[in-house]
Amino acid sequence: MSTAVISSAEETNYFCIVCGKGPLTGNIWLYSRGPVCDDCEKLKERCSICGLPVRDGDGHIKTGDGRFICRFDKTNVIMTLDEARDLFEQTRDEVVDLYGPQFALRNKEITVNLFDVDYWSEKGRANGLHAFGFASSRPAADGAWTHEVVMLSGRTREEMTSVAAHEYTHLWINENCPAGRHIDGDTVEAICELTAYKLMQKKNLPERQKDILENPYTNGKIKDLVEVEREGGTDYVLNWVKESTAEKFDVDANLAPLTPPAPAVTVPYVAGPRPLPAGLTFSGTMSFGKVPMAVVNGQSFAVGDQKVIKLRNRSVVIQCLQIDGEKVAMEVDGKPLTLKRDEETSVP
Repeated sequence: MSTAVISSAEETNYFCIVCGKGPLTGNIWLYSRGPVCDDCEKLKERCSICGLPVRDGDGHIKTGDGRFICRFDKTNVIMTLDEARDLFEQTRDEVVDLYGPQFALRNKEITVNLFDVDYWSEKGRANGLHAFGFASSRPAADGAWTHEVVMLSGRTREEMTSVAAHEYTHLWINENCPAGRHIDGDTVEAICELTAYKLMQKKNLPERQKDILENPYTNGKIKDLVEVEREGGTDYVLNWVKESTAEKFDVDANLAPLTPPAPAVTVPYVAGPRPLPAGLTFSGTMSFGKVPMAVVNGQSFAVGDQKVIKLRNRSVVIQCLQIDGEKVAMEVDGKPLTLKRDEETSVP
C-alpha cells in the first residue's frame, strides 16, 4: 500500500518508478518499491503482489485470469508448471529433512498442477477451494494412495514454498490419520500451517512466519499449535495425528506422552533428484470438479489435453483421446498408443 508523504510545489529528487517522470512535484506516493507520481497513483490496475500501479509498457506481466504482476515482482513468481513441480519437490525434501523420515509419504508419486484462480477457486464462493492451494488424496489398491496438489500461479517463491509445505502436510495426514478418526478442521489446517511456519523459521523468513501466525485461516489455532509443538516437540504432534482420539489439541492440559506406536515398516527416504522414467505409466483416474482426468507419469490429463512429458532419453508430446477406468487412449508424438493401468508402456 502507499502513503502520500510529500506535497510540494518545488521540485524534489524523486522520480516515479512506474512511468519515470521526474523530478516530481505535487503529491508523491511512497511504496515499498519507491515513489509514484500522482498520475500513476490514479491508475486502476495494480500488482497483485505488492499493490504497485501498473501501466502499459512498464514491463509488468499478466496471469491468465487477469492478475497483474509488476516488473519488480515478476522475477520472483511461479508462472509455469515445471517451476511449480520443481518447487514442490524441493519443498517436500526440505520438510522431510526438517521432521525426519517419519514424515515421508508411503506413496511418493504426487500429481502437481498449477491453475489460475478463476479456473479453480469457484470464483470466490464460500465453498471454493483454499486461496493459494488444495490437496486431495484417495486410497488405491494394496494400501497405496493417489495424491494431487493444486497451487495458484503468480505467487512469490516464498509464498509458494509455504503453500507447498502446507499442502504436503495434508497428504501426510491423509495417509496417517486412522480410518474413522475425526480431527477438527481448524486443527488440521493448523497442523499444516505449523509445517509451513517451521520451514519459514528454518529459512530465516520472519515476515512469512508473521503472516502465518496472523492469518485468520485457522481461527487462531496455529498460535495454539506453535505452543504445543514448543512444549511437546514435532514428534508429539505427528504421533497425536496417528494415535489420539481427540478432535483438537487441549493447550491447557499437560502434554502426557502418547503410547509409542507399534513398530512399522520403515520407508527409506533419500532426498535429491528423482530419475526420469523410461516409458509412460497410467496410474489411475481422478476428477477435478466434474471433469474426469487420467494421471500419466504424475501429470493429469482431461480428454483433449496436450502436454509435454520428459522421459529418460527424450521428451514426448502427448494428447489424451479417451479415458476409462483401466486404460487410456493417447496420441504420442502423433502416433496412437493405449496405456493400461499400472503398466509402464514403452514409447515407439
